Amino acid sequence: MLKHKSDFFILLIIALVSTSCHFDNNSNKLYQQQLFTFGTLVDISVLSDNPEQAEKAIDLISTEFDRLHTAWHPWENGELGQANQRFSGLKAFSSTASLISLIEQSQLLSEKSNGLFNPAIGQLIKAWQFDQIEDEDHPFNIPGQEQIRHLLQQNPQMQDIVIETSGSGTEIKSVNPAVFLDFGAFAKGVAVEKMIQILKNNNIHNGLINAGGDLKVIGSKNGRPWHIGIKNPSYTRNPEQPEILASIELQSGEALFTSGDYERFFEFQGKHYHHIIDPRSGFPAIGTRSVTVLAKDAGLADAASTALFIAGAEQWQAIAEKMGIEFVLLVTADDQIYLSPAMEERVKLLVNDKRIRR
Repeated sequence: MLKHKSDFFILLIIALVSTSCHFDNNSNKLYQQQLFTFGTLVDISVLSDNPEQAEKAIDLISTEFDRLHTAWHPWENGELGQANQRFSGLKAFSSTASLISLIEQSQLLSEKSNGLFNPAIGQLIKAWQFDQIEDEDHPFNIPGQEQIRHLLQQNPQMQDIVIETSGSGTEIKSVNPAVFLDFGAFAKGVAVEKMIQILKNNNIHNGLINAGGDLKVIGSKNGRPWHIGIKNPSYTRNPEQPEILASIELQSGEALFTSGDYERFFEFQGKHYHHIIDPRSGFPAIGTRSVTVLAKDAGLADAASTALFIAGAEQWQAIAEKMGIEFVLLVTADDQIYLSPAMEERVKLLVNDKRIRR
C-alpha cells in the first residue's frame, strides 16, 4: 500500500481551511491557515498586530502556492510540463525566467552533490508510480529490471540542459532526449523561500511556513525562538519508540528540511519501497531512514536533505561539505544517529545516547 505523511489530512480538507486567529501574550495576534498543495499539507503561521496586513499576506501566499504547484508540476500543462514535452525534440525553445532559474540552481546543486541530487531523472521517478494512489484496479508493481536498466543507460543529467542567451532572449534545450525534469526534491524548498519573501514584502516580521514538516521561519514566536520537533523515523515501524527524535530552536531566517523513508512508500512482497530514488541504481536509496538539514536557504536545505539521504553514512560528510551544509542529522537503517558538530550543538536529542555516532 502506498502511504505518505499527508494521507490523514487528505480526507479532512479539499483545498483551504479558513484562517484562524489567536492572541499571543503581546499585542500581536497569531493568524493561521492550512492548504493542501505540492502534494502535502501546508501550514501558514503569521504574527501581526495588523489583521488586514496578515490576511492579505496569507491570501497572497495561498494563491502563489497554487500557481507554482501547476507551473512546476512535471506532468501537468504548466511551465515545467511543457518543457518536459519539448526536451526530447533536442531543439531550443523559450521558457519562463522562473523555470530557467530553477534549472540553473539545480545544475549547480547537482554538480556539488556529485550527481546525487538529479532532477533530470523524472522518467525513472515516474516509473515507480509514487504519484498514483493504489486501488484494486491499479495495484502497485515495482519497475522491471530491464526498464530500470534502460533508463539508467540513457543517463540523463542536469548538465544535459543547455541555456542559450542571445539578443533575442534566453532559450533552453536538452542534448539528451531522456531528460525529464522532476523538481520534487527542490521545488518545495524554493516555494517556501518565495513565501517567506512575500511575508517580508508585506511587513510581516514574524512567521512560519511549514510544508509537510519542511519549514522556514522569520522573526520569533512571542519573543522566543521557534521550537521545532524532528520526527523519529523509527516511530512508523515501532510505535513504542518516541515519536519525536529531537528538538531544535530556530532563529530568524533558518530553514529545516527532512527527507525520510516514511514519507511516501509502498509495501510489495514484504519489502519497503520509498520515494527517494538513487540515480546510480535506479532503486530507492538504501541504508538511510532520514536526514534533517538546517540552512539559511530553504531550496538548498531541500536539495541537500535528498542528496545526503542518498549519500548515506559513508559519504554524507563529503557531500555536505561540497554543498556548504554545516547542520546535519542523519539516521541510518539500523537506527544509528550521525550528527555534524554544528548540529550537535543545536539539537536536543530525546533518544538513547548509545545510538549516536560522532
